[in-house]
Amino acid sequence: MVLSTASTAHTRVRPEYDRFADIYAIWTDTAASTRANLPFYVDACVAADSPVVELGVGDGRIAVEVAKRGVQVTGIDASPAMLRLCRARAERAGVGEQVRTFEADFRDFTLAEPASLITLPYHSLGHLTGLDDKQSAMRQIFSQLRPGGQFIFDDFLVTPLLLAHMRQVQLRALYRSPEGRDALLWVTSLVDESSQSLTVVTWEDLLDDEGRLASRQYRQLSLSWLQPAQTRQLLTNAGFEIDACYGNFEQAPFDSTTAQEQVWIARKPS
Repeated sequence: MVLSTASTAHTRVRPEYDRFADIYAIWTDTAASTRANLPFYVDACVAADSPVVELGVGDGRIAVEVAKRGVQVTGIDASPAMLRLCRARAERAGVGEQVRTFEADFRDFTLAEPASLITLPYHSLGHLTGLDDKQSAMRQIFSQLRPGGQFIFDDFLVTPLLLAHMRQVQLRALYRSPEGRDALLWVTSLVDESSQSLTVVTWEDLLDDEGRLASRQYRQLSLSWLQPAQTRQLLTNAGFEIDACYGNFEQAPFDSTTAQEQVWIARKPS
């Protein structure tokens, strides 16, 4: 599948993830949601007809597993650094020919042929922090699907308990750096409830042989969230029919009192 990018105006996401790329594997390996969403998205892609597209493909964590099941997948991301990681991961797995990658923004990517399935995993719609941008992305996704094609994605289900957790300073991981040093990855979030947005702040501490701080690097990610009613309205505005909304990746029916995620399956009418 060949992809063209009609615009280079949307560049906000790229610098954040270019700086985040070297710790991204540690970040995802230590997230509970990534362990849950992997089989869900792999199964959805394997069940779909070609072409299959993953937006926000990142380092290929999901796309490569899909390709290993014999499905050709197109991965789209705004970060060149993340796409390099994706291509390297696919080559290591022996599926380089099965994973095609393109640099583009969710809001203005153009496929050479309409897709049967477009996925947007791991809360990645949240990298577009304005409602207008999210609506633009959904309309563009709708335009790039074939009739009957599906759009599958997830978003945070933000609760007071989750916000309290996000605001805490957390030790996310203890690991060895590529240089062989002990490293600590910390995270906290600055939350603006009025705008339904947050800034995730991470810092990586590298320690010397005596356990003293040798260096520290900060990174930030801008994120936002939707309430379920907002998500439904944006999908409807874009022309989608909603097949399902689940409360987790085991496909439990959505119940706001027990749900852990918003997992949406929408369809372009035939």
